[in-house]
Amino acid sequence: MLDNILALHSGIWTANRLYQPKAHCRPSGHTVIDEKLDGGWPESGVVELQLPYFGIGELRLILPAVVSALKDSELTVFATPPGELNPIALCQAGFDLEKVIILDASITSSLWCVEQALKSGCCRSAVLWGDALSVTQARRLQLAATENDCLLFMITQQKSVQGLPVSCRLSVIPDEVGLKVTVVKRRGLPVEPFHVSLEPVFHSFSLAEKAKKPEVITLESLQLADTSNVVPLFR
Repeated sequence: MLDNILALHSGIWTANRLYQPKAHCRPSGHTVIDEKLDGGWPESGVVELQLPYFGIGELRLILPAVVSALKDSELTVFATPPGELNPIALCQAGFDLEKVIILDASITSSLWCVEQALKSGCCRSAVLWGDALSVTQARRLQLAATENDCLLFMITQQKSVQGLPVSCRLSVIPDEVGLKVTVVKRRGLPVEPFHVSLEPVFHSFSLAEKAKKPEVITLESLQLADTSNVVPLFR
């Protein structure tokens, strides 16, 4: 009897059923993330990244997924970045600068602009830096993103409300090899903390083991072969 009721209501989940991950995910560009999150980032919705401070490599973590959606997107929005985004780095990552919008406004205005961009149908990805969202703000952005097949990365320095309605929440801190990621919330089974390796941005320089000794200048080496044009200086 119970099995018949459960068969009629697919929305009821029981613990004896194995979790089946969603087939539609956006590849993250990082093998370890794709393995841990069953294919990558959610295809749509809000992904919240909680950082101890900005500038630890969060863009390098999410840019591959943002770039992968450019073929289906007319615009990419970066809202209230903590510093100036390097246009050369964006070009090297694969962006067309004519299709990049950078918003430098108050958080209230930026939230409204990002919501309208998600609803416009011409934006598949957006990145927003700021404080922790309220439940109402998160719900509005989550609804706009999921209904329009968009993915919004929300990067914050503060811990948000535990029950915030977002698709995924990660805690990210820097470590020796790159970033340590802790999955705080996601749809699916719990995931142990893992590391994402990031290649160094700058080349490493090293001194030669045996540096060439500088040439010693002596009085003999300064003697001129022809001294006819030399005028002596009187003391």
